[in-house]
Amino acid sequence: MLELIQSVSRAEIYLKTDPVRPHISGAMRLAPGRQMYHLNEEAFLCTVHLDRVPDTEEQLLSCDIGSIVVAYTVWSLKKGMGRTILLEALKMIEEHQFDRFVTLSPKTDMATKFHLSNGAELIAENPHSNNFEYFLNK
Repeated sequence: MLELIQSVSRAEIYLKTDPVRPHISGAMRLAPGRQMYHLNEEAFLCTVHLDRVPDTEEQLLSCDIGSIVVAYTVWSLKKGMGRTILLEALKMIEEHQFDRFVTLSPKTDMATKFHLSNGAELIAENPHSNNFEYFLNK
């Protein structure tokens, strides 16, 4: 079961293992409209609720709060747990009043294969990122 990380000091410990966006502080990850989750301390997922789909990290950090859930980093310390935490988050999001679940992903083969193999659709290719969407069953 997903566990919400609520302590900035705890987030700071975990984000040291984030291979995608380790430079985003724990305080920023836990600011209003932002969450950081873990699954058995083996997989981690950071999300933000925005009013639009961001195509840059700057937009990710500055857009207004809204009903689009954006996953901007997912990583695991154990094989297969990245998929597990993402699918658990998808279930949780489907139970709430959110419009969409999208990603702001690095432009890497690994990220592309990960999201496509987990059921997402590539919705935008940006100069420095890709956006994938996981369609909600409502």
